[in-house]
Amino acid sequence: MWRWLGRIALGLILVALVGAGVALRVTYLHYFPKIADAIGGPPASPPVLGPFGSDPPVVTLEDWKARRAPLLRAALAEDVFGALPPHLDEQVLARLALPTDGLPAGAKLQQLTVGFGAAGDRGKANVLLVQGTGRPRALIVIQNFCGNAVALNNRYKQAFSLAGTAKECRGVMEDLSHIILGKYPHAPPLKWILERGYAVAMVYAGDLVPDDHRTAPAALARLYGPSPQGPPGGALAAWAWLYSELGEVLTREPGLQGAPVIAWGHSRNGKAALWAAANDPNIAGVIAHQSGRGGASLTRSAMGESLGGITRNYGFWFTPRYATFAGREAEIPVDQHQLIALIAPRPVLIGSGDRDGWADPPGAFRAVQGASPIYQLYGAPAFTQTQLSQPDFSRPLAFYMRAGTHGVTTQDWGNFLQFLDAHFPARG
Repeated sequence: MWRWLGRIALGLILVALVGAGVALRVTYLHYFPKIADAIGGPPASPPVLGPFGSDPPVVTLEDWKARRAPLLRAALAEDVFGALPPHLDEQVLARLALPTDGLPAGAKLQQLTVGFGAAGDRGKANVLLVQGTGRPRALIVIQNFCGNAVALNNRYKQAFSLAGTAKECRGVMEDLSHIILGKYPHAPPLKWILERGYAVAMVYAGDLVPDDHRTAPAALARLYGPSPQGPPGGALAAWAWLYSELGEVLTREPGLQGAPVIAWGHSRNGKAALWAAANDPNIAGVIAHQSGRGGASLTRSAMGESLGGITRNYGFWFTPRYATFAGREAEIPVDQHQLIALIAPRPVLIGSGDRDGWADPPGAFRAVQGASPIYQLYGAPAFTQTQLSQPDFSRPLAFYMRAGTHGVTTQDWGNFLQFLDAHFPARG
């Protein structure tokens, strides 16, 4: 009898597990519906070559460089991000060598404490710098979400971020994030990246300006300096500035002189990476993955996170004026295709997931389409892709959509490296 009871109990457990699996599947499909691969929706407006306010249409490359690009940069600063902080002297205040377990032979791993202003009085950040042997193809500067300890999979107690590790990045929550967000949401595949010929720098942007509406204002005021009107930019402008400043200080390091700097960012860090490159011509390329509203996706798009929603929850990321366009997005003078156009002719890869409707892949795709005429003005090939999931990584302006939701997967890093390989040859 006990044997039969055991079989019945096992059967009930199996039925319960199957039922739970079906329920999870139904929930997943309900809350993360698949996005159509064919592009739909109106084209980005205003056309990037057309009139902009009182400025006449752009006809020549000189029109773009001398006239239109400065106007767009100023408009994006006023209406979306705010101006970047002023350039400050930066210096390495401390240097710590770390073990290179699991990295290729000859690799070097350091933690650098970088200070901005006199002795770091305007801000500091701990930066992990990972180098292979020889001259790298490029230096990929990554802003992470959980700090340096997590970026090295908590292998070394000496590796830490000045702001500490957020509670949602510890223990079970960190393990859960890998299930939900993919294999590489916080720690990139360093061995793979080094073997492909790149150097990597990682920083927790919260060291400079916390991602917290309560503590960010004081950090922004310190970084920008005294002003009766307060800081002219939000947290995204400060994080964008951090890409530029780190690119400058790190390319003075032995073995990195002359290395092209790639601004890599996922989600909110992708927004900052785009704004960084739009302001800094020394950033040689951008990977903005699932950057969403205020990033690669058009503000004038009906899909994804709303402007009202993002500014209610994260208004301190932007200039206050951005929130005023909630509910009247059609009236915003500037949009994200013009942001991407400001990076031309440098390589830009926009990544997305086919169940990440919150980040609005179609809106980002239309932004890339809208930026294409400026790349053509520079003599680059047109962006002719018609399916979101069929990228051409050989073109300097590229877009892809892979299966899945918001996160960073093995497939994503394969795409990132394929794109970079196509545009940044080995330097010997």
